[in-house]
Amino acid sequence: MGLLIKPNIFKPYPQLVAAMSLRGGKGEAFGFNMSTAVGDREEQVLANRQHLAARLGFSLDRLAVQHQVHGDRVVYVDENYQLGDSDALYTNKTGHLLAVSVADCVPILIADPDRNVVAGVHSGWRGSVQNIVGKTLALLKDVYTLSAENLLVWVGPSAGQCCYEVGADVAGAFDSKHSRGISDGKYLFDNRGVVVEQLLAEDVLPERIEVDLRCTICDTRFQSYRRERERSGRMFAVIGVKEESLD
Repeated sequence: MGLLIKPNIFKPYPQLVAAMSLRGGKGEAFGFNMSTAVGDREEQVLANRQHLAARLGFSLDRLAVQHQVHGDRVVYVDENYQLGDSDALYTNKTGHLLAVSVADCVPILIADPDRNVVAGVHSGWRGSVQNIVGKTLALLKDVYTLSAENLLVWVGPSAGQCCYEVGADVAGAFDSKHSRGISDGKYLFDNRGVVVEQLLAEDVLPERIEVDLRCTICDTRFQSYRRERERSGRMFAVIGVKEESLD
């Protein structure tokens, strides 16, 4: 599997670039880590980011990295990479690689292949409570007059219901169908299912949604904060449009 996985849903469109990094890096304390906030050496993180960008045909200075805060702020990316706090990025500009940092939260990559509009969304349970993916889609439809039926969406590996244990406070914030009780006050939560439901509520067609069902907690090929706590690095899910696509 190497250091990357690539969604299948975008492959028919050569101008679209999308991938997600894996844990990799055997022997490295944090693996193929993309975050400078977990205690890893900054020079190693930057080298990892550069390797990721180069594998996809981008330079490191075209990698747009946000400071994620489990909120619902959606930010437009152009030549200014002073993004601030946000949990979703979007652009209609070519040559930018939008990054979503995850280690159990749900990464969502979105594209309109006809308009070359792309977005990357980070949705932990807090983001799902705030429906950040729905807000991102509503914004895209408003700004670009997109049709939801034309969108392609990849929902990447994340904490699966098989392993994602939460308390009654989290489970109670969602429809009961997304949680399964396992003991007094403990539940197994399907955050991925919540995200898919929110996509469908915005009229994205089911056949245009690819869902990767792998669980980042029990599949050790992925970074997982739930599994490794402070020893966990972060993965990037990235999406962009090649510059030459509009030549």
